[in-house]
Order: sequence, then structure tokens, then C-alpha cells
Amino acid sequence: MIDTTPLRALLADAGYKFVEPPIVHPASVFVELAGEDLRRRLYLTSGADGAELALRPDYTIPVALHHLATGKAKRKANYAYLGPVFRIRSEGPGEFLQAGVESLGRTDRTAADADILKLAFAAAATLGVRKPKVRIGDSALFAAVLDALALSAPWQRRLERTFGDTARLKALIRRANGKAKTATSPLADADKAKVRRAVEAAFAATGLGGVGGRTADEIAERFVEKRALAEGIGARAANVLAAFLAISGKPPKAVDTLRALARAEALDIAAALARFEKRMEAFAAHGIDLDRLSFAADFGRRLDYYTGFVFEFHGRNRAAGPIVGGGRYDRMMALIPRSSRGTAKESVPAVGFSIWLDRIAAP
Repeated sequence: MIDTTPLRALLADAGYKFVEPPIVHPASVFVELAGEDLRRRLYLTSGADGAELALRPDYTIPVALHHLATGKAKRKANYAYLGPVFRIRSEGPGEFLQAGVESLGRTDRTAADADILKLAFAAAATLGVRKPKVRIGDSALFAAVLDALALSAPWQRRLERTFGDTARLKALIRRANGKAKTATSPLADADKAKVRRAVEAAFAATGLGGVGGRTADEIAERFVEKRALAEGIGARAANVLAAFLAISGKPPKAVDTLRALARAEALDIAAALARFEKRMEAFAAHGIDLDRLSFAADFGRRLDYYTGFVFEFHGRNRAAGPIVGGGRYDRMMALIPRSSRGTAKESVPAVGFSIWLDRIAAP
């Protein structure tokens, strides 16, 4: 059993206020933010009105909901937590302790990232983990490469959604390499306006006002998307993405390799690289040894709301999973379902980390 008293003191002294959000929430808020894959790991029940409810599978989303319910969304606030979460797992109990912090509303993102990583190191040391293996990533770099390749919007969305699942992403890129044969029907045109006119003509000829409740515009959008996906991304884009995802190592060396790739392929990713380098400078200024960090270009967290810097700590038993994980998730507030988010209508700067206390306690 871990003594969490020193950890509580560390987080409180760092300016984080402990909160305990409700255990039960609408299941939809977790599924919409974390994806359908999470549903099979939720403990579900129903309310008196028949609404689907879930026991909280983590603290990050409940803390965000607490933040929205107690004041202005963009205000600065630092929260800490330590309590039970509930998730169906292949191994281990479905109820386990999680601790962590969430820092919301800080617009000095680079300094906030450095503060969070430094606090994560301190928290791990307080729990007896002195030399964790630390992996870092940056989904903003991946997004910058996609932008520089000028991919179609459907392909960019699909690749961004898959980032973080390396095996699936690499398989998707292999399938997207090249160009499929496309039909000559008006519905296979790349111009949405032309497709919409063709759909409207079909509606007029058949007397239909829509199909499955969809308008002509929605159907046209789907046809154009399917055509774009059938077109693929081409050999060059596939090769560039494969080369990018293969980059790993200590941050300074990784930056050199990224810059060389950008030069060789004429990729305009200078702004994203500058933010990455500025963050590394902030880490060094906070006393974090960059040699203790291992960068992996293919490392991301499989949640739509992460927007940039991510990290995870591993102990001796790497197979058990990360003992600390976190990063920047500026998109979360804007993605929270309107019924749950109150007045939040845009992104709010946010960064934090969670600690899996049961993994640290495991032999």
C-alpha cells in the first residue's frame, strides 16, 4: 500500500487545489470525448429517466466539468485529485486509485508544459520512482507535416484521428499509398457543388426530398469525402509520413533529423519546430535533463482533445503500462457536449498528468 501523504503535500504546496468530482456522469460525455473504443471499458448503468450513465473512468474529464460548473471557462485554475476510478481492464481490478493534476487557463503554454513535466518528475520521485524512462511526443508536429503535404481534408482528418495508434496508422498510410480508380458518374466528382446539383436532380426525378433524413448537401459532402479517400494520398506523401514516424531519439538529435526531413521534402513545418525547440529550452531552464527524455515522432495519446506535447513515464515493468501520463489538451472544453459544458464555446489552454498508483505499487 502506497503512503500518498507526501504526494498530497507536494501537489498542494505546488498550488494545486484538491477536488473530488462526482463519480457518476452521463456516459455520452466520455464516449464523445474519448471515442467509442472507451465504451467497452466503462461501467454503465441507467438513471431513473433511462439516460445512460457511467462511473468515471478517469479524472480529467470530470475535473474539466467541475471547472465549467464553478466559474468562467478561461479563468486560471490548478486542480489536484486522488481517488478511485472505474474501468474494465483485461488484468487487475476494475476499481483503482488515480492521482494527478490539471492546470487550466494558462496562456503561457511553454512555461506551463515545463512546470507540469517538472512536477511529474517530483511526484514520481515522491512515490519512490527515481529514474523513470520518459517518452515524449508532439501531435502538433504530425499535424504540421499533414498541413505541409496539402492532403485532402478527409485524409487529414482520418490520419489525425488515428495518430497515437502506431500500428493502425502505419497500416492506413500503406493502404493510402497510390491512387485508386474512380468512377465517371457525376456523383464521383470532386466538386461538391456539382455533386449537390446531381443529387438534387436525382431527388427531383424520383420525387424524394432526402435519403435517410439527409439533405442533398449532406449526401454531396459524403460523396466528395468518399472520392477523396478513394484517391489516396500518393506515394510521396506516404513516404514522407513513414520517414517522419520513424524519427526518434534524444530531443536535440530528433530536431536535427526533423529539420533535415523538412529541407529534403520542402515541408513548411518551421513554426511547429520552433515551438518544440522553445519547449525543450524551457525544460532545460526548469532543471530537466534533456538526456532523460526520449522523443518518438509516432507517440501520441489516443484521444481527440490532445493538441501538442504529450509524455509518459515507465517504471521497471514496462509491460504494465505507463505509471504517469499526460500532456496538453487545449481542445477539450470546446469538444465537451453542449449540454454538459455550459458557457464554454472555445478552446481553453489545459495541461496535466495522471498517475496510476496501482502500477507503482505493483512488484
